[in-house]
Amino acid sequence: MRVEFSWEPEPADRRDALRAVAPAVRFAPAFAICLVIVAAVLLVAGNTQAAVLSLVAAGAVAVGVPWQARLLYRDAVSPNQRVRATADEFALRMHGAGLPGELVWSSLQGWQETEHGIVLRIGARAHGPVYAVPHRAFALPSDEHMFRELLIRRVGPTG
Repeated sequence: MRVEFSWEPEPADRRDALRAVAPAVRFAPAFAICLVIVAAVLLVAGNTQAAVLSLVAAGAVAVGVPWQARLLYRDAVSPNQRVRATADEFALRMHGAGLPGELVWSSLQGWQETEHGIVLRIGARAHGPVYAVPHRAFALPSDEHMFRELLIRRVGPTG
């Protein structure tokens, strides 16, 4: 079984991958808003120092969490650079500038399905490279299904 697919990475693909591997990125804005509300309540109550501290914490959460996730989960795929890939029983091969080339299935740490595509986690490190393969990469739904079957068989179930 051999599957061929290709895509041009978009910023939304990277955001999707970050949200999949670092769930805190998804909830950081909501938590920051809660801290701003707490700051407003503290300000009304007359506790200015605590309100300022809460606002500083809100800013740190809103900016720091996504920034740290981007640093930890760097990928080598440049936006607007066409990626061609093939997958078979032995390996996943990705072709494009700065890409790893051939990845044997044992080098994949895991994979996860998202609303927009499939996120591949590479390497043994906790914060290894992450690659997002969007649904639009596959010419036919059957190609995506075969790729998913290969992942289940060679890497394991999603998660």
